[in-house]
Amino acid sequence: MKTRSRQQGFTLVELSIVLVIIGLIIGGVLTGQQIMQNARATNAINGIQAYQAQFQTYTQNYGVLPGDDKDADERFSNLTGTTVIGDGNGKIDSATERTLAWAHLQAAGLVKNSTADEPANPFSGTYSFHNGAFNSTFTTTTLCLDQVPAYAAQVIDSKLDDGVGDSGSIRAIAYSSTADIEKTDANITTYSDEKTYILCTRM
Repeated sequence: MKTRSRQQGFTLVELSIVLVIIGLIIGGVLTGQQIMQNARATNAINGIQAYQAQFQTYTQNYGVLPGDDKDADERFSNLTGTTVIGDGNGKIDSATERTLAWAHLQAAGLVKNSTADEPANPFSGTYSFHNGAFNSTFTTTTLCLDQVPAYAAQVIDSKLDDGVGDSGSIRAIAYSSTADIEKTDANITTYSDEKTYILCTRM
């Protein structure tokens, strides 16, 4: 007499439990990613506000712009490097002065960077000072950060300004390693998820 082999399978209850577990795992991963994204945007906002305050403190204390300070070598004994002073023309208008700005802020004890290089932002880019930005849209010194993902660009722009990339005190262009911040028009109205951006704000 032949015995029938019994086919094993999942019951509906077991399948339901598996689906619930998968849902919880996916939900946990997505929530964790969202928390990390929000944390990076918050860190960037804190960085912008801190560097703006430190820049303004330097200007008020010494009457000159960090990076452009032609008396920085006499003012600070802890400056190192072959070029430690700016040209004193009232603008941060060269790559050398953009780097010197951070060296001067560090020498004054206003920032804690371990080197004179432009500091990293939370998105694997940098913070940088410029002589205006976006084809004379901004004509005074600006603070910019690059490689900013769309979600963070939107959060930063919304919390510190109007949330629109081509208006207000924060403007944006699509990120490119060859983009000329000072000469490219800020023509981003909405932030697209598939792109990263360069954001600049007036000092």
